[in-house]
Amino acid sequence: MDFRDSGAQFIGGDDVYSGTKVATPRYRNTSDTETVPTNSILQALPAEMSRLLAPSLKPVVLRKEEFIYQEDDRLDFIYFPVTAVVSEFKMLEDGRMVEIAVTGNEGAIGLSSMFSSTHTAQNYTQVSQAGTAKRLDAITFEKLLRSNETLRTGLNKFVDLYIRQISQKAICNMYHSVKERLCTWLLMVQDRCGRSTLNLTHEQIARTLGVYRPSITCIAQELREMKLINYSRGGISITSRERVKKSACTCYMELSHA
Repeated sequence: MDFRDSGAQFIGGDDVYSGTKVATPRYRNTSDTETVPTNSILQALPAEMSRLLAPSLKPVVLRKEEFIYQEDDRLDFIYFPVTAVVSEFKMLEDGRMVEIAVTGNEGAIGLSSMFSSTHTAQNYTQVSQAGTAKRLDAITFEKLLRSNETLRTGLNKFVDLYIRQISQKAICNMYHSVKERLCTWLLMVQDRCGRSTLNLTHEQIARTLGVYRPSITCIAQELREMKLINYSRGGISITSRERVKKSACTCYMELSHA
């Protein structure tokens, strides 16, 4: 079933909404007034490996709410987000979907599947925050992965953290309140894109958290009255990260220290 142009249901927490479908940001200092965002995995590669990959890494722009992969799609490319943030959703038997992971400049899209024999996408992946990424041909990456033990060892750490996030998200979606989950998710998205204002709507957040939009609107109004966040059409800013952390569930601390 193709969800690029059709409706899908998202589940999580107390409600179900039907609609259309970790680490702090890494920066490389280039001057006193300019910083260039980077991807943590690419930044951590040995110099020789970076040199080998450089000709094959292509900069791309990921559009908001664009589907990168759907379940069982062939993995033609690996994406290393730089300023973009991507959510992964799992399809349930009744047609509903639930977000199981969010990835930004600390990780990669499609990387974990490269360690399997099928090399197919295990989840639906959709862009939450538009931005840039580096794209690498999967065949090129697979050749390097087979021939370089240092690369495999280094990437195992990310795969381990990715699995831990999925496990934590399962607990979060089942047991924590919508308000706690909203605060956690806003912090996680901001950590991964490094922006002060997030390009989000109440509708998009409701789909991601799997709840009705009125629930998000009421909670957002409460958080704004408490001066934790501020928002206008299409944009949300966190005005007090420390207070938002206190309102978030314990999953944020678990995931941010992963």
